[in-house]
Parts: sequence; C-alpha cells; structure tokens
Amino acid sequence: MKKQWAVVTTLLLLAAPFVMLGCGGDDDPTDPPEEACSITVTTPVAGDGFVPGDPDNQTVRIRWDKTGSASQVSIELLKAGTLVDIIASSAANSGLYVWTASNMGAPNGTDFTIQVTALNEDNCFGVSSPFSLTNIIGCDVTITNVFEQGATLVAGNALTLTWDSASTMGNVSFELWREDNDAGAVGFINEAPLDDTGSWDWTIDSLNSGTYDYYYLKIIANGVEECVGTSDTFAMVDVNICTIEMISPQPDDVWTEGQPHIIDIVASNDVTAVNFRLYKGQEFLGNITFAPVLVTDIPYVWESVDDFGNETGNTLYRIRAVNVDDQYCVGESEPFTIISTQ
Repeated sequence: MKKQWAVVTTLLLLAAPFVMLGCGGDDDPTDPPEEACSITVTTPVAGDGFVPGDPDNQTVRIRWDKTGSASQVSIELLKAGTLVDIIASSAANSGLYVWTASNMGAPNGTDFTIQVTALNEDNCFGVSSPFSLTNIIGCDVTITNVFEQGATLVAGNALTLTWDSASTMGNVSFELWREDNDAGAVGFINEAPLDDTGSWDWTIDSLNSGTYDYYYLKIIANGVEECVGTSDTFAMVDVNICTIEMISPQPDDVWTEGQPHIIDIVASNDVTAVNFRLYKGQEFLGNITFAPVLVTDIPYVWESVDDFGNETGNTLYRIRAVNVDDQYCVGESEPFTIISTQ
C-alpha cells in the first residue's frame, strides 16, 4: 500500500506545474485588454474659415485623437450634417490628413464639418466643429444696369445698381471712374463693403469730380484678385461741388521745423470742418491735426512745424485739407519747403 501511495503522490507532483500553467490563461494581469475604438476630431476648430482658390488660405490640416487598433479611416465633408462628398475613402489612421479645401459642389457657408470614421469598426467616428468655406474659383461679377448712349445721371437722384455674381467672398464695392483720369478711380461710391445681394440703392454723386460726359463704374469682388466688372459709360450732371482752396502755404514758402506757421484755406459753404495732413509729393507723412478744425477757426496756427522724421530731403512738401464730412472734398497746397533743424 505504501508503494501505491508513493506512485500516486509522484504523479500528482509531476502534473502540478501543468495545472498551474493552465490556470494563468487569458487572465494574465500583464496583458491588458485592447482599448475600444474612438475618434475625436480636433481641427478644424469652430470659426475657422478657408477659401478654395486662395493659395494662402485653402490648406486644411485635419487632426484627430484616436484609440483602438483601426489602421485606416475615411474622411468626409458634411454641410449642415449632410454628406457633401468623400475627401478620402481610405487614409492612414495617423491623426493628421492635409486637405486642399474645396466646397465639393456645395454652396458657400459657415456650417461645414468634417467627419473621420474608423474603417472596419462599428460606430467609431468623430465630427469637427463647424467652419466656413468660401469658394472663389471662377469668381465673376457683372454690372447689369444698361446705360444707353447719351444716358445722363443727375447727382442727388437715386439709382438702383444691379449685378450678377458668382464665387465671391460675399461682398463687393463700386468705384467711380472718368475716362480722362489717368491717375485712377475717382473713388468708392459706397462707404463700406456691400453684401453681395445683387442690388444696391445709390444716391448719385460725382464725388466732387463734377459734370462730365464719360463716367463709368467698376464693381469689385472684395478679396478676390482681378475679379472686376465694368459698366457702360454715362454722363453725369453735378453742380453742387464741394471745394477747398489752400491759401497758405504758398508755392516756394520756406518753413522752419519747430516754429509756428499759419495754414489758411477758402472753402465752399458746405464745408464746416477739416483735418490737415502733411505729404511729401504723394507720400503721406503724418496728421497735422487729429481733431477736426472748424472752418470758423481758420486760419489755423501750426504751433510747431514738423517734418515727421522725413530724411529724404526738405522739398516738395504739401499740405492737404480734408473735409471731415466728405473724404473726396480735398484741397492741396502747392509744393513748399520745410527746413529740418535736426
């Protein structure tokens, strides 16, 4: 009997290591379970805006945080939560994808998002915050008003300007031009950019350029290079012209920096206040006055003449008087000299 028990005991001891090894199995604490799949899109962020067609603002770096073992993702463009198109059907799940922005056929808007989805996983995706896309590829603006030969506009009357447009940045501006003006536009007829609605009511104005037979308008798609349209020519009658004439300084006057000198003007009755600015040729140097000067307080004493640090010579200075109520009502002196004491 003792021999039999000895045999059984020996067999049990030999089997024990195999039983212990088998018990470790899948419950080994050094081998944690695989992370669940998750995708969190971190860029674009809310308020970002991209402009397809603008090399400086059409590169989108799509970034996302991820967990799980998925090696590939799909990337899609959504608008108002609805699929527009697929940006990438299968891209590496690296956390970064560089995309050249495109509306992919959708209209401009601020409600675009990007969805990143892990392939071969159930319900594993993330969506970015809303951002804007403003496509300017193929930008076009056309003034649709027809000015027949001999058409004459009268300053002060109202005229509804109309236009057609495509792929703009969402706003436009109008410039007034004269065919005999080689220096460029007379000026903008709108004080601030106009919403690209296709219609705007203009109170006709020559911008103090006066009665002339060959004016025309240009419409400009703001922010889009060379996206411009031009109207037919038309005549304009404008008899109420604002005028400012510079009396002092006189041509060839010599003023000394740091000393007082008198600035004097004669202006039409519609000018109530002006600002004075110093130029060298056509280069703006500085504001002589920052607060408007009432015409009733002119002549104005420039208490301490200043060349604003100009180091390129002391001739060809000019002073401009600008009507505070009409930026296109300007008087400009003839060239004079300021002697620097520095």
